[in-house]
Amino acid sequence: MTALLFYAGLFALLTLEEAGVFLLPGDISLVAAGMQAAQGGSVLVISWLCASAGMVIGSTILFHAVGTSDRLERAMPERVVNLVKRHHVWGVFLARLVPGLRNATVFAASASNLPYRVFLWGLVPAALIWSGALLMAGYFGGDAVLSLFGHLHHSRVLKVVSLALLLGVAVVLFVRLQREDNSESTKGRIEAASVKEA
Repeated sequence: MTALLFYAGLFALLTLEEAGVFLLPGDISLVAAGMQAAQGGSVLVISWLCASAGMVIGSTILFHAVGTSDRLERAMPERVVNLVKRHHVWGVFLARLVPGLRNATVFAASASNLPYRVFLWGLVPAALIWSGALLMAGYFGGDAVLSLFGHLHHSRVLKVVSLALLLGVAVVLFVRLQREDNSESTKGRIEAASVKEA
């Protein structure tokens, strides 16, 4: 029963993180799950499958949520959207393996109207590789890997840089949306004026 709760918890945590609750400790949890398996507390393969399934389901939820939001689609930088459009499966697969781009890839894929089936072909193998790598790091590296995560987590410089990046992204998205709204309203006024003149 305890093992079942452990697998369900790992699945739920990664589902929520990938669905947009970005502050959850998904990567550290995978390393800890690898350590748990090394100590005989769980089965590594089952943890791997639960984690990968959680990543896929969470990313699927985020993909469809972004697809229903017109504002989020418009806020995505065109270069990122074009990259996903150009490389399809390989673009999703490779970007999902780059820390910092993993969730942005979901936004870009949805904003570029990439078919869900194509997105899934890139997402599933990337989820299997990412979760497997972190589980193996915990299984073989144990305390050393967790200690490294701990040092990074408590680093003030890293926290300041992360916060600055987050605020920067928020400002860029806000400005981009404001410009688009202003250009659309200006375009609407011009069209209305030309209709009156005609």
